[in-house]
Amino acid sequence: MFLSTKRAIWSAVISLIFVIYALNFVNRNVSIIAQRTLNRQILDYIVNFLIFFVVAYLILWLLEYLIRTFK
Repeated sequence: MFLSTKRAIWSAVISLIFVIYALNFVNRNVSIIAQRTLNRQILDYIVNFLIFFVVAYLILWLLEYLIRTFK
């Protein structure tokens, strides 16, 4: 029940949207990213994606668990 391909795909999409927004459209983050080297920028995108992915996956799992519990 914990591992799900469908949930992983949704988490990846949500994470990608949040990372793109957070690192490309928030003025403070844009100026921070602009000062870093290309390798560090890529690493920042990867680390942020992984963090958002784990959080989104756990939130979606919790919502599904609560829905199944109270149904």
